[in-house]
Amino acid sequence: MESRIPKPHLSSATAPYASRPPSPPYINVPIVPLSGHYSMSIVPSFADIDPGQLAEEDLSIITQGRTQRANDRTIAWRYEMRRDAQSVLDFLYLGPVSAAKDQAYLLREGITMILVVRDSMLAGSFLSVVKNAHALGIEAEMLDIAGKLDVIPAFPRAINKINNHLLGIYRNQAIQTADAQALGNDKIIIDNTNFKRGKVLLCCETGNNRSAMIAAAYLMSVFGLDMVKAAQFLSLQRFCVTFDDDNKHILRAYEDIIGARRIVNQEKYARLGQTLAFGDTGRAQIKRPIEATEEGESGTGPNAMDFEMDEERYTGRGFAPFVEQEQSMRF
Repeated sequence: MESRIPKPHLSSATAPYASRPPSPPYINVPIVPLSGHYSMSIVPSFADIDPGQLAEEDLSIITQGRTQRANDRTIAWRYEMRRDAQSVLDFLYLGPVSAAKDQAYLLREGITMILVVRDSMLAGSFLSVVKNAHALGIEAEMLDIAGKLDVIPAFPRAINKINNHLLGIYRNQAIQTADAQALGNDKIIIDNTNFKRGKVLLCCETGNNRSAMIAAAYLMSVFGLDMVKAAQFLSLQRFCVTFDDDNKHILRAYEDIIGARRIVNQEKYARLGQTLAFGDTGRAQIKRPIEATEEGESGTGPNAMDFEMDEERYTGRGFAPFVEQEQSMRF
């Protein structure tokens, strides 16, 4: 008959037990100095974005190569200003749905498109915004988000809507000269004296949640900001914007996604440029064996890269959840 005497533990824990469920690490977004004199500047650069998402010429058209500055508005901020929209960039505004119904404001700021971000369960709401926009000749778009899991897939949809509208406004004002028509040249020429730039108003129920997430994702995609800087920049422009822990983790995940895409597409376009510059050798590339891959990625081969193999992430870690009892007694 088996003995029911409990066996002694052969190991001991190296850290205290926790009864709460696992949670992701806290993401700290440092508060900018609230002095009324602090400012942040961002400069568009093609080297900081994913070339597969936006061409260099399109980036230049959208941003006009201008430096965007966010000034500290805390001293001048009033509680009632949360009902108004504020400019995030000189072509992108952020605010509540009520701002999209203010015809005087839309005409004064020269808004050409309204993008309403709403819960998919409220698909029949905010139709008055569309009616009001069409009455002023302003384009109106709806972006429905089903829940937290649908936020990241919604980012590229929203960014493409904004960029396509801005590029369309620009190209609709193109002037093609007689010489260009005769030569078949498709180069776009703009009459700067009559040029009207596109401007987009992003809004949701409060202007502080879903639409703010889209605005942050836009800064990260088009200006190459990380999540922390994008949140700080938005907080300076619209003081009432808030990002809870879930939203910060969503933006951090999106930052990782666009960072990976940027690296992959930059390498792909670099190889394509080399192929066009030197011509195709006509020889099929031979797949490297795994030994050569490990050698190159470990920094010892001729094609060494600043990249760690997956197995290297787990070597040299000092923490172990349990140790043998004899070892723990020895220490």
